[in-house]
Amino acid sequence: MSDPVHAVVLGGSGLILTATATIADAAGKADALSRPERIAVLVIAGLVLTGLYLLACAVWPYANCDRCDGDGKSRSPSGKRFRNCPRCKGKGRRERIGRRLLNHTNHRNR
Repeated sequence: MSDPVHAVVLGGSGLILTATATIADAAGKADALSRPERIAVLVIAGLVLTGLYLLACAVWPYANCDRCDGDGKSRSPSGKRFRNCPRCKGKGRRERIGRRLLNHTNHRNR
């Protein structure tokens, strides 16, 4: 792939970097993995994403309430009157599922 479309010239050094991965090459490399290797990659990716989600739940444990959209109020159909949201009890926030899981595992380890 030394054609000018896939080449990038850096400065005056004359160094040329060529693109080595095209769509056809990427498709060929994906077929090179066997079924157990693909499953292992998917499992590892799932574990990494789960770990990142749990880390985010540890840093940001609360999210907006789904019922009141974080307002903490449940309005009447006319919109003039309101009461506290029954789901979040007027706080406007709810504990995320991952944070509840972390709290449950921390409580069991005590």
